[in-house]
Amino acid sequence: MIRLTSVLTWIWGPLVLVVDYLTKLMVLANRDILMQRVEVIGDFARFIYVRNSGAAMGIFPGGRIFLVTVSLLMAIVLVFVWRKISSENKVQRAALSAIWGGAVGNLIDRVFYDGLVVDFIDLGIGTHRFFTFNVADIGVSIGGAVLFVSLWLSGDKK
Repeated sequence: MIRLTSVLTWIWGPLVLVVDYLTKLMVLANRDILMQRVEVIGDFARFIYVRNSGAAMGIFPGGRIFLVTVSLLMAIVLVFVWRKISSENKVQRAALSAIWGGAVGNLIDRVFYDGLVVDFIDLGIGTHRFFTFNVADIGVSIGGAVLFVSLWLSGDKK
């Protein structure tokens, strides 16, 4: 029997995946407009259409087969790790689920868009910009940070 707490920790993955997919569809539908920067919050937050051939922040450019393989393996490993974590540890399970959703979101792009990931969120001030990213990256980053803090805080107990 599936317990409600398991569903609530698992739901973050599909939520990140669906929001990532829908936002990328909107970006692709409006790519001509987004080829130019569209200011959302002045110069600080902008939308811009970018295709990323690399991993996080554009590293390992052009390694489609490698990145698809690693992403697929990590998505599978995350499911096994999620299942191994006690259902009582809701924070770690939710964090892993969010990471999974982001990994699968970018994996879908790599498989169906010639190895390129759709990025569109551009933050910064003037010429000092962060790397352009997407909702999947947010899921991986926040999930990773939450998992790190959770493991760090629980480290003295194990």
